[in-house]
Amino acid sequence: MTKCLLVTGGGWHDFDQCGQILADLLASGAGADVTVTKDVRVFGTPELKKFDQVIVYTQGGKLTATQEKGLTSFVRNGGGFVGIHCAADSFVENSAYIEMIGGRFIDHGPCHEFAVSVNDKTHPLTRRFGDFRITDELYVLDQAKGDGKNVLMSAFWKGKMEPMLYTKDYGKGKVVYIAMGHDRRAFTNAEFQKLCVRSVKWLAGVEEKKTVRCAAIGYGGAFNMGKAHGQQIIAAGMEYVAVCDIDPARTAEAEKDFPGIRTYNNVGDLVADPGVDLCVVITPHNTHAPLALQCLRAGKHAVLEKPFCITVAEATQMIETAKKNKLMLTVYHNRRLDGDHLAIKEALQKGLIGEPFHLEAYMGNYHFPGTWWRSDKKISGGAFYDWGAHFVDWVLAMMPYKMESITGFFHKRVWFGVSNEDQCQAIVRFEGGRVADIMQSSIARVPKPRYRILGTKGAILDSWGGSFKLFTEVEGMAAEMEMKYRDGQHWQYYRNIADHLLAGEPLMVKPEEARRVIAVIETAEKSSAAGKTLPSPVE
Repeated sequence: MTKCLLVTGGGWHDFDQCGQILADLLASGAGADVTVTKDVRVFGTPELKKFDQVIVYTQGGKLTATQEKGLTSFVRNGGGFVGIHCAADSFVENSAYIEMIGGRFIDHGPCHEFAVSVNDKTHPLTRRFGDFRITDELYVLDQAKGDGKNVLMSAFWKGKMEPMLYTKDYGKGKVVYIAMGHDRRAFTNAEFQKLCVRSVKWLAGVEEKKTVRCAAIGYGGAFNMGKAHGQQIIAAGMEYVAVCDIDPARTAEAEKDFPGIRTYNNVGDLVADPGVDLCVVITPHNTHAPLALQCLRAGKHAVLEKPFCITVAEATQMIETAKKNKLMLTVYHNRRLDGDHLAIKEALQKGLIGEPFHLEAYMGNYHFPGTWWRSDKKISGGAFYDWGAHFVDWVLAMMPYKMESITGFFHKRVWFGVSNEDQCQAIVRFEGGRVADIMQSSIARVPKPRYRILGTKGAILDSWGGSFKLFTEVEGMAAEMEMKYRDGQHWQYYRNIADHLLAGEPLMVKPEEARRVIAVIETAEKSSAAGKTLPSPVE
């Protein structure tokens, strides 16, 4: 376990809150043993030798000659050093410290949202990173170029690119400087957090696994999903090595799309392939659980197209099998990364409408559901399992509370030529009396907004229009504003799979979260049949 000394304190920043966020993050994300102190006198004592790395998130101050020599000697003799944000505005009269960190603060703009660009996507700190946005002070340093620095990330400021992340050697040790990190907004930014964790792991010499070899089960022509998954897998830096489909014409198509790929027409043959680490299941809903279990029992990680499965019992069996075999199991809930969902979730997390307590979600119109397998209840599981799986997942992300009960209302009244329901509704009661009402319909001639969300300070109204309306109060005056959707980030899904399997980083879509989605859908149907509210089966 890497022992880290985190030194905080000074002016202009919330060192207590941000320091605790950082300490908790490094303990959970990097497995580090973190000691937090505001006492820089430790730099001049033998105590410093007990640590592997020093992390400085301070502002101002001055080191004594003994303290400066102690810290710089620690790094020069092989220790690791991470400087965060105002570390470059600390101990500025100590020339040896400034030489070690590689830059001195000279200016910054106001806190604002700006773009951070990745200069080198091959370095372990920035591998699989994309450009991102952060709300922060954009620091400008002197001595920021040359001097053996490897600038990995930059941001544009007044006509030139300023370094946001760099590394440098210092004697036998290594230095990482992260220019971001003014306040809680930065410290809760997912990309910033990833940089902090990776910096500690990189300095500790933790290396990634080499690759993940992926295969698809199902290469059907609908939506070209087998091809799309393959392209995303390759873009994330993993390998797409095999495809299995019961139709030889489809595996022949896969060979055209990905020359040299291995193809199978039997799942047993695919999962017996020792050159496959992960299987992506892209098949009809009722086959997800059996195929996933076959993959997991053969020692393969599994990604399932949504929905996860049909029943909570199936979900639990898959989760237990994955845990027993120490394998990753997840679901392709890529629409968590839709720009509209990201924007609404951000507004809720920032408290723009206060605490949400009532949410209505709707999708539907008046139309014949169609004739293919997605309209066949034996195969699809029912109408709620298609787009409904996305909707339930969105709602559970926006209402992150314990579920207490579920009430369902299912109708079969018009489209008797198909076996799926015409309309499905789930009313979910969460702790504290919070409620979500989710409806999907093919017999609604009058539509509703997609979302109507009420909070203690305001509300959100969304109708799929590129933006949503936010109603709130500003200094006692009622206000209404238009909030633009964020850019979608679907590319992050498989990047997260690679980050998880290669670098041990947290999984974006946990199987237990996917099971909650299935619990809502399955329990709503049972409630409708029973004519009564039922308790949540998974909380």
